[in-house]
Amino acid sequence: MSDISYTLKVSRRSKYARLKMVPREGLVVVVPEGYDRKQIPVLLKRYEEWIRRAAGRLERQQPDEHPLLPGGLPSSVVFRSVGEEWRVEYDPALRKRVERNGDGGSSVLLPVEDARRDDAREHLLLWLRKRASVILLPMLEERSRALGLRYASAGVRLQKSRWGSCSGRGRITLNTKLLFLPPELARYIMTHELCHTAEMNHSGSFWRLVQRHDPDFRQHDRAMRDAWKYVPGWVSGHYL
Repeated sequence: MSDISYTLKVSRRSKYARLKMVPREGLVVVVPEGYDRKQIPVLLKRYEEWIRRAAGRLERQQPDEHPLLPGGLPSSVVFRSVGEEWRVEYDPALRKRVERNGDGGSSVLLPVEDARRDDAREHLLLWLRKRASVILLPMLEERSRALGLRYASAGVRLQKSRWGSCSGRGRITLNTKLLFLPPELARYIMTHELCHTAEMNHSGSFWRLVQRHDPDFRQHDRAMRDAWKYVPGWVSGHYL
């Protein structure tokens, strides 16, 4: 396994070394502080078969990407959660972002050159947060009313690893990346967080409450393990 590439991450919380396969990153080796890095080749050799199977599974699971511009930026964006598709155009002559909706579909025009990749990505992320507030927060409110589970307040954030959270005071935060998930998975995350307004831990009572409101929660929970495959690489800064 000496020819395999991987990303090394040191974690203060980890008590032992572990491997994980991450969409668009590939193999990630997580080790605790003070770990003898000379043991990594031994670790890779021990789990060689798992690595090959996981890599193959990840490759098969990657969804088809919409066409990307030469700099790795999107020419269109699809929000699976609601079936929206937007054409993306980059125009440095503009002074501010413009959204257009018509018979030809929806488009967003960004006031930047596509060649200025980092600037263009920042404009895209700001637009994503706006769309997330417009789309996800009403979805959460509708789900809350349907389930009879109320929350104190809600917001959206572009988070790296958490799909959602619920504070002890009943504030629910949703990851902007939920926009890219299939609707049943986005609803599952909202159901999960709304159930935390009644049960703050992951006890048996919590999961029974989840099951009451989502009989297919086990299937949805398993699907969430690979849900990052739905998020385009440019959202996290992983360009082709």
